[in-house]
Amino acid sequence: MPAASSVRVLNEDARTLPSVASESVALVVTSPPYPMIAQWDGLFHEQGADDFARMHDVLEAAWSTARRVLIPGGLLAVNVGDALRSTGGQFRLWPNQAEITRRAVGVGFSPLPYILWKKPTNKPNAFLGSGFLPPNAYVTLDCEFILLFRKGALRRFPPHDPSRAASRLSRSERDRWFSQVWTDVRGSRQGPRGRRTGAFPSEIPRRLIRMFSVEGDTVLDPFAGTGTTLWEAVQLGRSAIGAERDEGLYRALVERARSVEVTRRRGVPPAAAAPGSRSRR
Repeated sequence: MPAASSVRVLNEDARTLPSVASESVALVVTSPPYPMIAQWDGLFHEQGADDFARMHDVLEAAWSTARRVLIPGGLLAVNVGDALRSTGGQFRLWPNQAEITRRAVGVGFSPLPYILWKKPTNKPNAFLGSGFLPPNAYVTLDCEFILLFRKGALRRFPPHDPSRAASRLSRSERDRWFSQVWTDVRGSRQGPRGRRTGAFPSEIPRRLIRMFSVEGDTVLDPFAGTGTTLWEAVQLGRSAIGAERDEGLYRALVERARSVEVTRRRGVPPAAAAPGSRSRR
C-alpha cells in the first residue's frame, strides 16, 4: 500500500463539505439514506424534507457538492434501492434510482451504464399481494442499483502511468465486475435497532474502488455511516475521506480511523483495524 494512504473523517453535512477542496477527489462511493423508506424518515425530517421531492432535494445538494470535489473525469457511484410505500391509501413504487439519475444529470454529471445488484438473501417467494390470483400481486423488489456518473470527459493519464499499471484488473475480475447484473454479492445484516445504518456489503465498495480508481487516488464517502467505503479504500492503497453528520457515528469513525492509522504504521493490513459491522448510512 502506498505510504500516502490515509483516512480523514469529517463531522460535516454531505450537502456542503466545506473542508473538502474542489477537484481533490477521484471517486465518490456512497449509499445514501433512501427516500420513502421509513428507517430514514427521521433523518430527512430533521432537514425539512417530508415527501419524495424534498427528500431528493437534500440528496441533490450532495450530488452537486460531489461534482465540485471530483477531479475532471472523476466518477460518482451511488448504491440505492427503490421504495415501496402507501400514501393516501395507495400502494406504489417510489423510483429513487430514476430520480437520483435525473437530479445528478441536472447538476452536470454524465450518466453511465448502471449495475443491478440482485440480493441473493431475498426469498424467492417473498411477493406482495394476492399471489396466485391475478391481477393484484406485485413483483418482488429484490435488486438495488449502483448508479454511475462521470464528471466531464474521460480521465487522462500519462503514458505507462505506474499507479494505473499497479491497479490492473485480472481478466476474471474484468469479466465479472463489468457485467451489468451482480448476483454474487451477499447482503449485510442491518445495523442495531435505532441506529441510522443499513446493509452495505463491503464487497460493493471494494469492487467499485478497484474498477474506477487507481492506487494513490482519494476516495470520498459523503454518507460515511460506519465507514465501510473508507476501510476498503485504505486497504486498496487509496486515501479516504468520510463525512458523517451524526455525532455518535462520527466519533466511532474517528476512533476506528485512529486504529487504522496505528496498524498501518506497524505494517498490519488495514482490514485488521476495522472489526465489527460493515454497514452504511
